[in-house]
Amino acid sequence: MYRACGSFSETYSDDMALMRTRWQWLALAILMVGLVCYPLVASSGWIRFATITGITIISVLGLQILVGLTGQVSVGQSAFMGIGAYFGAIAAMKFHMPFPLPILVGATGAAIVGVLFGLPAARIKGFYLALTTLAAQFVFQFTIVRLPDSWFGGSAGISVAPPVIFGVQINSTVGFYYLTLPFTVLAVFAALFIMRSRVGRALISVRDNDLAAEVTGINVIYYKVAAFGLASFFAGLAGGLLAYENKLAHFEQFTLFESIWYLGMLIVGGMGSILGAVLGAVSLRFVQEILALVSPRMAELLPGARYDIAFPMINVVLGVLIIVFLIYQPRGLAHLYRRGERYARVWPFPY
Repeated sequence: MYRACGSFSETYSDDMALMRTRWQWLALAILMVGLVCYPLVASSGWIRFATITGITIISVLGLQILVGLTGQVSVGQSAFMGIGAYFGAIAAMKFHMPFPLPILVGATGAAIVGVLFGLPAARIKGFYLALTTLAAQFVFQFTIVRLPDSWFGGSAGISVAPPVIFGVQINSTVGFYYLTLPFTVLAVFAALFIMRSRVGRALISVRDNDLAAEVTGINVIYYKVAAFGLASFFAGLAGGLLAYENKLAHFEQFTLFESIWYLGMLIVGGMGSILGAVLGAVSLRFVQEILALVSPRMAELLPGARYDIAFPMINVVLGVLIIVFLIYQPRGLAHLYRRGERYARVWPFPY
């Protein structure tokens, strides 16, 4: 990070600080005020879009820890979201736990299952590891409908009652936005803390060269499995919030397509960067929303087009977008942001 001439860090804590200047603190304050005031200027549809985007950011942050920081491959993040949603729904509806305990129960349950599926990561990698996580996706969808209907709802899923906080029932679009916002902000700062901590440095060393990491004393097996647990915890947290927002925990909400798009968000945003996870989730979710809005109009204008053109059109456009980023901007939007930030810091002196 470029700083003014003569301005340098004198302590380790200063060197590791996220906010170093008053302008950065001001930008953060403006961002937080903007997020708080967003429902005052947005329609209900765009408020719900922001809520779903915040939930998506939480899940993608977990995937970034696993894929971007540790170098593991996972195409089952959506399945772990589903596990968190079901565990949270059972905790809320069967055991009548007050909010936010069902969210934490769902996240913990997803983390435990994630560790079990992450155990093969100690011995396999690459394509074979991808097959293992792909199996998690299909095992989830195959198993959940065959568990006792009295607990897991069968093919109908589990209805989830609106959360009650301090005696107030959250049942509106604006209410769910403000319910999701603190979890999203905390998840971002938690991911930043993990990345900049001793654990994050160990994960990065495992990603760069697991043999060299093991030689230097890092327990490679432990950190590989721990990365799966952390990623699944974030996914379970997002799944529990999504179950509350949809008032339903259903296996059809957590498909293989969603897992693939989460990987696409990492590619577009930038691997190994917390900012990249946020930018990728926001940008692709925005593109999905715009395409869903314009698809009915396109169905009217294109001869022979069906009115269910939205789903295939979204898949085609997002697929092309991911390919473009892989070819022309493999470091993602986070790299573009850093280039712009560096340019702004040294302007008008390019050298």
